[in-house]
Amino acid sequence: MSEKRAYALFLYDMACAVDKILEYTKSLSRQNLLENELVKDAILRNIQVLGDAAKKVPPEFIASHQEIDWKGIAGLRDIITHQYFRVDWNILWTTIQEDLPPLSSTLHSLLERSLADDNGRSV
Repeated sequence: MSEKRAYALFLYDMACAVDKILEYTKSLSRQNLLENELVKDAILRNIQVLGDAAKKVPPEFIASHQEIDWKGIAGLRDIITHQYFRVDWNILWTTIQEDLPPLSSTLHSLLERSLADDNGRSV
């Protein structure tokens, strides 16, 4: 059974997933992360949510918001889900530190605009 959701909810899911990853890692060093299987599992789960939600955002919205690497997000989700043995935690750490903070800001901004403009229609 397919349930219709406003695409703003997918943006919300994405923002929450990114924010959780940032929260989980804010007081960790790279080495702490490498040694913490629980946090690594939580990060992987939220990357899955992030990628799944990104794949459900309408193509028209994606086309008009190229400031987000939609394909990269979906691709990362596919790697951790289907090629989990290829996860390089050093690269993922760099992604978390460098790419996720601005992604969080962008997602929150898009979400606020979508809700204010009532553009977060069901898909």
